Amino acid sequence: MIPETFVQELLARVDIADLIGRHVSLRKRGANLVGLCPFHGEKTPSFTVSPTKQFYHCFGCGVSGNAISFYINYLGVSFPEAVRTMAQEVGLQVPQSPKSPQQRRLEKERQAIRSVHERYLHQAQQFYQAQLKHAQPALTYLRERGIQADTIKKFDIGWAPNEWQALARVFDSYQQPELLETGLIAQGREGRRYDRLRGRIVFPIRNYRGHTVGFGGRLIAAGEPKYLNSPETALFSKSNELYGIWESRQGIHREGYVLVVEGYMDVVALAQLGLHNAVATLGTATTSQHLRRLTRFTNKIVFCFDADRAGQQAAWRALEHALPFVRDDLSLHFMFLPAGHDPDSYAREHGIQAFRDYVAQAQVFSEFFLKEWASRHDLTLVEGRSACVHEALPYLAQLTPNNFSRQLCEAFAQQVRLTADELTAQIQQYQEQDRRRDGFAAQTQTARQTTEHRALAPTQGSTASAAAMVQTGPSGQVGQMGGRQNRVGGPHKGRSGYAPRQVVPLARRLLHLLLSSPELAAQLDADQLEIIVQSPHLVYVQELIALINDTGSAHGGALLQALDPQSELAVQLRELTTEAAQESALPDPQAEWDDALKRIEIDRIKAEQLKLIEQGLVDDGARQRYQFLTRRLAELTAAPTT
Repeated sequence: MIPETFVQELLARVDIADLIGRHVSLRKRGANLVGLCPFHGEKTPSFTVSPTKQFYHCFGCGVSGNAISFYINYLGVSFPEAVRTMAQEVGLQVPQSPKSPQQRRLEKERQAIRSVHERYLHQAQQFYQAQLKHAQPALTYLRERGIQADTIKKFDIGWAPNEWQALARVFDSYQQPELLETGLIAQGREGRRYDRLRGRIVFPIRNYRGHTVGFGGRLIAAGEPKYLNSPETALFSKSNELYGIWESRQGIHREGYVLVVEGYMDVVALAQLGLHNAVATLGTATTSQHLRRLTRFTNKIVFCFDADRAGQQAAWRALEHALPFVRDDLSLHFMFLPAGHDPDSYAREHGIQAFRDYVAQAQVFSEFFLKEWASRHDLTLVEGRSACVHEALPYLAQLTPNNFSRQLCEAFAQQVRLTADELTAQIQQYQEQDRRRDGFAAQTQTARQTTEHRALAPTQGSTASAAAMVQTGPSGQVGQMGGRQNRVGGPHKGRSGYAPRQVVPLARRLLHLLLSSPELAAQLDADQLEIIVQSPHLVYVQELIALINDTGSAHGGALLQALDPQSELAVQLRELTTEAAQESALPDPQAEWDDALKRIEIDRIKAEQLKLIEQGLVDDGARQRYQFLTRRLAELTAAPTT
């Protein structure tokens, strides 16, 4: 786990304007910088970056956050990956948990191997790109498919000569073992080595960071297989990678969704025609890892398949992997192209707008799910309905509890003529049986290990809830306040079911001032602290001051990072972020802070005086207190001397 102190130090070292400016064209507007939002398509700049407060906010789509959350949302990476990337850029070393000498040695060896592989892949990519310039058959093929020079350059498309050992011209030694490990070359039974890709158009496969991790090749002459990918290597796994994820990241944000297709040429051709948000699986069905990656970029995924039986089966496999990810803010769609068409051919024949219209008509998850079960069973018969429920229970049991899954189960129950409660009871019974099976399997495994090793195996919880173990991945909006769990955010986490506290205007102003100038918390004197502690309306202010003191947050962006996004305090500050982004730098935040606290003290004195009067000032203590309050009120309301 990355220490919070390091995160705060990192945010203090990073300039959000420089960081975002490397990815978004920004221009000065008052105290802030503005540009076109990278998270949604727009023609008028509404994306605002505050150098003083160190956070960003878009007035068009509402996304906001700090430097870390920008990388999480823009690059589609996890929190640790964003921190490591930023730390590397500013020359900081992310603290690591203590490791044994053997662990450090193995890690160093693995990193060295990865570096060699990355270098070799880069050299091969440059070679393939250079070869394309002289490969007329390949250039003719691309031209006939409508692929122009700018698109070839965007995807770094190349050509692998139809030679057995063309790469021998690239590397000093064709016999290096690392070349085999990269998948660039293969080895026959007799030990003879040869280039894996020969006579193929080459498509570099980049990961979400833009690093080339493998290649795909397409034959342009007769032969099989038509498509050939790199094998599984230390850098490349087809169940993890998606072709076009790097090239399409901005298009995904602009379009508001990602289109998942089945081939490299579909991605390239759609980009050529103006649709820049497509990615392709690499010879495998859509996996959980793919979905986890995609949900970091967007909360809408459209799967595009052929209308034949193979396409239907691929769509169902994608749905199966998507079940644990389904949630209220994630929209999954399935589109099936007319027979004889792939995305490229349909878009070229009917035009890109017609293709967009077709995408807009894609089936939603619930429609596809319910129709598929209805097509598998005769739901007019008791036997068909009971068999349908029996087969669907393992699928329904994977859904995480939320409004969408609840309504989907209600719709399915209605389809099989059960009440929602009856179906829920069966799902819970199945889940309990599944937990028992998992528990028995875990106990059996532990017993086997005990016998084999003659020692006690570590105790493992075998009855953990399946739902608790499912990682649904962050939503499209995760990262707005930092995108991280287990953060500080006040002692009132988990107050669901209770109405949030009322925030009076002066308390709201104090929160705003602390968000813009966290250093105010360190300048509180004893009297001001007493005012805040004694006021029942300043509980959020107390929590925010404690958070600043605990974390040492140097600016608003760092403060947002330290918050628990589920806390009531985070909800209040999220609303204030929009206002803070609109406001220019305050000329004298300390003066505003002192003035707000003075007004709060005045209101508190008047309220106490009124209470004393209502009680009748019955004793000397009450009268003395009233007189003291009157003198204090006169001091506070007196005009300042010049």
